[in-house]
Amino acid sequence: MSNLNLLYIELAICLITLIIVYKHSKIVGLYAYSIALFSISNIMSLKTITIQNFDLNLGIIPFVTVFIASNIIIQKKGPEEVKKFILFLIASSIIIYLFLYSKKLLISSNINLFTNISYDNIFNGSERIYFANIVTMLYALIFNYKLYYYLKRIKNKIWISNLFSSIIINFITAILFPILAYALIEEPIDIIKLIIIRYLISLIVSIIGTIPIYIANRIEVK
Repeated sequence: MSNLNLLYIELAICLITLIIVYKHSKIVGLYAYSIALFSISNIMSLKTITIQNFDLNLGIIPFVTVFIASNIIIQKKGPEEVKKFILFLIASSIIIYLFLYSKKLLISSNINLFTNISYDNIFNGSERIYFANIVTMLYALIFNYKLYYYLKRIKNKIWISNLFSSIIINFITAILFPILAYALIEEPIDIIKLIIIRYLISLIVSIIGTIPIYIANRIEVK
């Protein structure tokens, strides 16, 4: 199965899970979903794949669906709730990294030696990429909730708010992450190619993500 097809499956799983979690657990469910998916995104970002000769860090789809969850929170609860959401998200991501990294410092036994070494290697020199993902998310979420809410007040149409905020926010994240993660260590042309593929995939995910926002908007929050 091709890398692209696997990304399609990943997208379907993320969006279906998002809808199910929100239907059963409402805003609390969105918090749990976002913390889990962003943590997964941070770890997945340490691996890159190739799509049509473009290199791409994994974790981009879970990353973008966190913005979809954030937009649902804005739609249902307003911008004040998103401020708490951002604090929970960033704090949990840093705590999870520190916890995982501390396990790397433990001396491994000879049982499952290959697996032990593989685990340790994941965190060797990965700090820059991991925290590039966190910083990008923090900056973009702050900008996104202000922009989305502004568009919502001007024209209370979900597709307008989501589409126009996505075009701008995804462009910012597509540029910011590769620069933070790879500037001065990768060739400029490779960074530009990474920006292009991240932006295209992010935009596609965001546009499709309009569907769960509409569905969530029809679900009553108690």
